This record gives sequence, C-alpha cells and structure tokens, in this order.
Amino acid sequence: MAMRKSKKRIIILIASILIAAAAGGGGYLAYHMKQSNTQSEDVLAVMEQMIPGLAAGSDSQTSSGMGRDPLAALSIEEMDIVGCLEIPSLNLRAPVCGKEFSAQYFATWVSGSPVSGKFRLIGGREDVFLRLPKAEPGALVVFTDIDGVRYEYEVTTQYHLKDWAEADNDLMLCYEVDDQTDFVLGCTAKL
Repeated sequence: MAMRKSKKRIIILIASILIAAAAGGGGYLAYHMKQSNTQSEDVLAVMEQMIPGLAAGSDSQTSSGMGRDPLAALSIEEMDIVGCLEIPSLNLRAPVCGKEFSAQYFATWVSGSPVSGKFRLIGGREDVFLRLPKAEPGALVVFTDIDGVRYEYEVTTQYHLKDWAEADNDLMLCYEVDDQTDFVLGCTAKL
C-alpha cells in the first residue's frame, strides 16, 4: 500500500513538473512573439515619420509617379526596410524588409518589384501572414515604398505552388507550407 502511494506521488510530481515546464515554455514563446510584434510596431512608427503619406489616416492615393526598380532601402533599427504592406480587410500592416533580412511580424522582399511585376513577398505563416488565407477576391492590398509611392493591388487568387517558374501574378504574398510548397495569395495591379 505504501508503495502505491509512493508511485502515485511520484507520478503527480512528474506531471506537475511537466505542466510547469510547458507553461514556462509557452510563456517564453508568447513573450518572444510579443517582443517581435513590438519591434515591428516600432519600425512602423519610424516609417510613418520618414515616408511621405504613410501615416495612419493619410489621404494618400495611388501615386501617379513610378517608383525605383530595384527597390531602394531605408535603414531602421539595423534592418533594410523597402516599404510597407497593408491589407485593410485583414487588419494587416507590416514593414517589408530587404532581401537579406527576415524577422517575425515583418514581410520580406524576395524578387520582382512593383514596377517590373512578379513582385514576391514572403512572411511567417504563424505571425505576419497568419490571416492571409482569409483574404477575399477583390480585397485591397497596398504596398508603399520608402519614397511614398503607393501601389494598389486587388486579390485575385489563392493557390499552392511548387515551381516558381509557374508564378504569374503582379504581386505574390507567400508563406512556406512545407519544404516543397508555398501558399500564394495572388494579386493584380489596379490601374
């Protein structure tokens, strides 16, 4: 009988330790994600001060001018930032890093440009692009470069892609599904 009580206590102790460890690990993960999101918000605040027409509530319309190709970068918090991505219907607003950078809650420029087309941005499936699959056809997508040139797109399709040679959208917002496949939100430039 004493042996059973002893085993039961050990099992309860081990279970308590595992629960505490899981809670602590989850707390660390939540803290890290909050810090990353705070960094993204801090960078957006600096961008609003430096980029014409980017401030929230700005009356800026699609620019009639042409932006630079390739995109120019602005250094903020030791990162090269090429612009801001917005999808109002998803409440998504994120800084876009240059090709050499990657961070949670930031999108990253991979290839193409708003000027030359086949403009591809990647982001995290669990952070910046979490709600991407909920984008409806016709939803507005806006990219504003560091010069304040604003490019408007409309969502046209969603698909999974294994071969990038087949990609043919003006703007592609992507995240990795597995080692061989990306989810793509395809958008067409508004004229």
